[in-house]
Amino acid sequence: MQLTGRTFITIRGQRQRSKEGSTLRPSTINRDGQTADTGPAGYVESSVVPGVDFVIQHSSDISIKEMLAMTDETLLFDTDSGKSFVLSNAWCTGAVELSKNEMSVKFQAMDCREV
Repeated sequence: MQLTGRTFITIRGQRQRSKEGSTLRPSTINRDGQTADTGPAGYVESSVVPGVDFVIQHSSDISIKEMLAMTDETLLFDTDSGKSFVLSNAWCTGAVELSKNEMSVKFQAMDCREV
């Protein structure tokens, strides 16, 4: 059985030059355990925003301005183990960082589904 080693991120039909270590947060629900004097009592659900954090290799063909302006995109997150995820109505959070030839990017989305 192959384990996930590499991931591939596609935005606007273009595969990004993402580096190793991208992170997918597919969940829209967080469950927080609750306790009582008698021990575990159950959990409380709260909403969370799905998203992706990744680092791309920056060069002159990457526009930070264009990346920051992305607000209603379809983002594909594919794995080398055969699983794929679609993030719908995704937006760049604006938390872009550029250091040397690497640009850290964060996207959030209205929905993330496994396809």
